[in-house]
Amino acid sequence: MLRALASRFLLISYLAILVTASDNDFGNCNCDDEGFWSMHNIMEAQRVSDFLIAIAYFSIPIELLWFISCSNFPFKWVLLQFIAFIVLCGLTHLLNAWTYYGPHSFQLILSLTIAKFLTALVSCATAITLLTLIPLLLKWKVRELFLKQNVLELDQEVGMMKKQKKASWHVRMLTQEIRKSLDI
Repeated sequence: MLRALASRFLLISYLAILVTASDNDFGNCNCDDEGFWSMHNIMEAQRVSDFLIAIAYFSIPIELLWFISCSNFPFKWVLLQFIAFIVLCGLTHLLNAWTYYGPHSFQLILSLTIAKFLTALVSCATAITLLTLIPLLLKWKVRELFLKQNVLELDQEVGMMKKQKKASWHVRMLTQEIRKSLDI
């Protein structure tokens, strides 16, 4: 399964490189026309999209922090890694949205480069953490299923014991009735 995912990822990456390599010639495009798909409209849509993505990326960590503070989740450090990753992704989109305005200052390009580099580091660290954490979580899930099965078996045994107790009570009652009838 992992090989299939890796091969699909490589195929998609290869196709993306081919499309990018063959599509960087804007000379044959009527991109400056005043139609809906004009270069200005496309750039404006990208800018708005980057701002909206940044807003979403900045709101998700707030919700995760609230979850961490209200729960007894054992792997809070993993969620903190996700929060750092999400915030850095939001920062990258926010800085990228500013690149659509006029000439780019050195500070903007440097900030965007640093944000992307930090995002890459945190992304890789989170991916490595998940590689080590997922097997542990799967073991917990197997243990949980085992315990649920034990609970079901114990419930069945308790039910049988209750039936036996009820049956023995009926036997005692019948025995008492028989003794009473014999004593008469």
